[in-house]
Amino acid sequence: MSFKGFTAIVNKLHIHAMRSAGARVIEAGQSDAQFFEVYRRGPSGVLLFLQREASFDAAFEFCFDRKPVQVH
Repeated sequence: MSFKGFTAIVNKLHIHAMRSAGARVIEAGQSDAQFFEVYRRGPSGVLLFLQREASFDAAFEFCFDRKPVQVH
């Protein structure tokens, strides 16, 4: 069974709940997360890493305070 982690989209940015598992970083549920990573979807559709925050609230504020990027 494949596990899907918690993702929230705020101001067109994606917040992913993450946790460390040994030497790897994997997706986590919101309550199991050790940190939250923020991504922006690039023109090609690939998610581009922007920021890592210790809490969901900090990641949410980071997304909420940013101006949306116009992709043409």
